[in-house]
Amino acid sequence: MKLDTQTIQKVGSLRQLAGTRHSILTNGGAGGVRAIDVNTGGGLSYTVLPDRGLDISLASFRGINFAYLSPQEELSPAYYNSRTDEYHRTFFGGLLTTCGPVNFGPACEDGDTSYGLHGRFNVTSAANVCDSTDVANGEITISGRVANYVLFGEKLEIRRTISSPVGENVIRIKDTITNLGDEAVPNMMLYHINFGYPILDVNAKIEVNSETCVGYDEYSQQHIGELAGMGAPNAANREKNYLHTMNRETNGLASIHNAELGFGVQIKFDTSTLPYLTQWKYERARDYVLALEPSNAPCESIADIRKAGKLPMLEAGSSVVHSVEIAITT
Repeated sequence: MKLDTQTIQKVGSLRQLAGTRHSILTNGGAGGVRAIDVNTGGGLSYTVLPDRGLDISLASFRGINFAYLSPQEELSPAYYNSRTDEYHRTFFGGLLTTCGPVNFGPACEDGDTSYGLHGRFNVTSAANVCDSTDVANGEITISGRVANYVLFGEKLEIRRTISSPVGENVIRIKDTITNLGDEAVPNMMLYHINFGYPILDVNAKIEVNSETCVGYDEYSQQHIGELAGMGAPNAANREKNYLHTMNRETNGLASIHNAELGFGVQIKFDTSTLPYLTQWKYERARDYVLALEPSNAPCESIADIRKAGKLPMLEAGSSVVHSVEIAITT
């Protein structure tokens, strides 16, 4: 939405209507983490963290939160430890935690290499961060570069752009991943989109337009009839994980809606490059969370994915583009 001259003449700063605000977090373990608060002007607000891979932390619509934020909140990536499941200690959740770019899923040994849970993307600081927002011309745009370089190993570069049209309630994430090395390397990407209270509650409805869905384990499979909703927090609950396989000829769609709040959130993604979606939910006190996670492989270890012949590889000098859209529905 491009603003007309009459509207512009009525405001001192365009941030009265929409825009971005840059800050540095100072509290506890988040000290020093860069933050960019975004107000789209349509009721949607969210926070981008350049030091956590340009992922998204808090998110709200008309002042009502819809993202999950873990008790650790937005810790500095300096606290990251790649050993086994130590990742849980720095997982802030937020609206978006990106997993990859070489591996995601459980920690494992793959050949001579040890991989931690969910990879390093979310604990890598972005470089060349640019806020080219132009509210008068109707665009909020933040971009930057996340590098995954290893001596004697992979040389992956991710160019990320996060954008929202002024006056609308949409977040668009576009990642261009390029292999700058001289040989093909694994490239696993998963977009861990996390929902929390109050949009996530026992009255929430969840939908995924998948072709097939199976539980990752026996416990999840036993509860597959509960896919469309959330139970109340209960200490007897365990993690439930489901693998959705999408139709590659149509856009992937997944959503959560809360009729009592009067709005929902829809995720749209390009299934030609992201043909899977993992649905993860945990119904425990404080750990009350649902994630809908588009990805280019099932959410299993890189060793298991390689063994199954499903490991995505990126050829030397080539690029792949992943597109994910998160939009408010009413």
